[in-house]
Amino acid sequence: MNIYLIMAIIFAFVAILVLIYFSSSNKLKYYKERMTASENIIEESLNKKLDLIISINTEVKKVTGKKDYLKDYVGIRDLIITNNEKDLKLDEAVKLINELTDDYEDLTKDKEFVKKMNNLRENEESLVAAKITFNQNALKSNQLIKTIPYNIVAKLSKCRIRSFYNTNKTDSEETF
Repeated sequence: MNIYLIMAIIFAFVAILVLIYFSSSNKLKYYKERMTASENIIEESLNKKLDLIISINTEVKKVTGKKDYLKDYVGIRDLIITNNEKDLKLDEAVKLINELTDDYEDLTKDKEFVKKMNNLRENEESLVAAKITFNQNALKSNQLIKTIPYNIVAKLSKCRIRSFYNTNKTDSEETF
């Protein structure tokens, strides 16, 4: 009878470990899927932001006399960089566009330029919302990965701590 009791205890212990593993794994997968969905939106928004900047560059060239102020940013699509790096570079381009707007008042009178800047602003709102959603899920996932039993499951399933996106904009970075 002792052997049956020991086997039952071992079986119960293994069953509990399996339940803990799958429960932990499912929770980590949930946050990973949400972060992936947010990253897809972020990537799509960054590509749209780049397209708008390229389009705005055409308007800027018209007003400024064909000078290509944004040529360094037009080729960003071909670079192999992270979304965070792409976002920082595109923010630099927006900052330059805002400076050009201050220098060339004719830009604010150009209807196409104003329309594209409004589209850029709307895209930025969508981008910030996606980054906030990503950051919230990354925070929860990172907290789980640092606790038992999630840290063990994370190692087994190769989950890692994720870095956050910058969502803070200063007044000088606001578009137009």
